[in-house]
Amino acid sequence: MDKQYDWSNHQFQQVEKKIITEQDVEKFKKTKILGELLAFLQSLIQSIQNKKISQTKGNEKFIHIQQLFVQLEQLLLKVPPIQQSMRYGNKAFRDWLDQINPIVDDYLKKQLPENLQNAAVELRSYLLDSFGNKQRIDYGTGHEFQFFLFLFSLFRLGIYTEKDYEGIVRLAFYKYIDFARKVQMTYMLEPAGSHGVWGLDDYQFLPFVFGAAELIQNDDGLLPDCIIKENVIKNYKAEYMFFQCIDFINNVKKGPFHEHSPILHSLTNLTGWEKVCSGLIKMFQGEVLFKHPVIKHTYFGTIVEFK
Repeated sequence: MDKQYDWSNHQFQQVEKKIITEQDVEKFKKTKILGELLAFLQSLIQSIQNKKISQTKGNEKFIHIQQLFVQLEQLLLKVPPIQQSMRYGNKAFRDWLDQINPIVDDYLKKQLPENLQNAAVELRSYLLDSFGNKQRIDYGTGHEFQFFLFLFSLFRLGIYTEKDYEGIVRLAFYKYIDFARKVQMTYMLEPAGSHGVWGLDDYQFLPFVFGAAELIQNDDGLLPDCIIKENVIKNYKAEYMFFQCIDFINNVKKGPFHEHSPILHSLTNLTGWEKVCSGLIKMFQGEVLFKHPVIKHTYFGTIVEFK
């Protein structure tokens, strides 16, 4: 379906899982939607290259999604973690997830124009899935990817356009990342399918991709070896997502950085952020998009089609 497609008379349907076996992952690699997802990611990356976070202006198009996160955060305060013996996986998370349904439905009603209200049946699945797994009380890159699919779906439906790429990253995705971290810390969610020290990060992936893009040819002379310099992280974390990610890791992990985050530490050997960014895009494909244990949890419908 091209972007000129008229969605107003479209038959939306309940989304379902299509990737069951390793062979299905190979089929997924040949789908048209994969190419569209990667092109969308590339466009988002280009929109923020060499651009500080403070340079992004507000945009009324993103008011509804920002209000959603405000409401979800208010609910976090109303459903505090319970006393339990296990450190990870606070069971109050399940109660919080149960209670977000009406907030999400109300948001979708406001976000979607009258002729696209039926699209909510597909969109709500990606949104509800993006905060973590209710049974396992965990969160990881697969959940983050569901939110990426949600934003991609809004773009396909024409709610967001090419002019909104920068806003999609800064005013929607970054707000989501910030909020997802609060959920993780409130309920001490287990890292989903974590590789331990051999993963890029226990929880997130795409903020590093966008963060590296922001630093390509940056005006502050910051090179990849700055990742391990505390003063740089402190001074620049408000302007560059990459340093925000490192700051978050430093706050939740103890011990020398090269021990708990060797993959990130290895990036300090690269000469420029272009190499960091392109390397991370390849890693994102290998570790998220084409990794069976991660991608098998993805649902497909008529917006994100498995064809």
